[in-house]
Amino acid sequence: MDNRLRRNESCVVGMPRCDFVFASTRSCFIGYGFNESALEVEILKTILEDRGIQGIEAGGRLSPGQNAFCAKICSKIITAQFCIVLINSEGGAATPVTNPNVHMEYGLMLGFNKYIIPFQREGDTLPFNVAGLDTIKYSPMTLKAKAITAIDQAIRETRPENTAAGVLDQQVGTFLLTQKAVFTPVDTPSNRWLYDLGSPLGFNLLHDFSGEKFTFFGNFAVLRPEAIVWRAKLIDQIIRERRDALVARANERLLEGQDLEPFIRVLEDVRLWFRVTTDEDAQSVAGALLSLGYEERLRVFSLRTIEAELQKLDEGSV
Repeated sequence: MDNRLRRNESCVVGMPRCDFVFASTRSCFIGYGFNESALEVEILKTILEDRGIQGIEAGGRLSPGQNAFCAKICSKIITAQFCIVLINSEGGAATPVTNPNVHMEYGLMLGFNKYIIPFQREGDTLPFNVAGLDTIKYSPMTLKAKAITAIDQAIRETRPENTAAGVLDQQVGTFLLTQKAVFTPVDTPSNRWLYDLGSPLGFNLLHDFSGEKFTFFGNFAVLRPEAIVWRAKLIDQIIRERRDALVARANERLLEGQDLEPFIRVLEDVRLWFRVTTDEDAQSVAGALLSLGYEERLRVFSLRTIEAELQKLDEGSV
């Protein structure tokens, strides 16, 4: 498999390049006719949610002030881990036809070379232009079982570690250097102690070039914003309770001969950084975490932000 980071550099409707990264979110775009397949979509979204995948549909999003096609459909197909399409005929027509929007979305999925799970009700006929593509036929009694099998296979074959993880790690490491931060070795008891506070939640530990300031870094591009916010609030709780416990122990002089002040200062000054997928996710996460009071010590980087910084590095302007 090609492990290069794939960005959408050519807009299909002639807009400027968007640079959205393919398969960069833990999501599944579902293309369907709103009047024909709503019940099926609820079943599919439940199966996806149970597996930590966000089910996205064009009709379920509001994008004020944005190009609806770009914001609600095209970008979501590009960044989805995989896609589902329901090719069901519209009821009531003299000659049953598939919703034209579904055809358009299916065409985008095929054009972007996405991993696609096509479904169609038993008794419906596939349009001639997709009749040669393998399609899962279902009835109300069989949909759930067939969907579970197909979705589990899709997750296995499109999991993030099978895509661009190595390239992304290299990019992130270089970007962190531009922010004067490096990964902290955990070869001393104090570094290990600090690293262990965040590692159960998936945080890495960074320090600045002076070695005095530390950062919990969440490399969370495959997580949804609400999952990132949950981790952020929990690491904040851990930091605060551990700091309060150290203050109490220092005041009670329970550890004679051990200076706890440096540990307390580290926890008071520690920074929280996050890498997310889109600018929209970055704004959502940053806004949800304002109440934590970290101010400039909290930063959220989107893939676009990181790539822009690396572009400046390539041009020699950093």
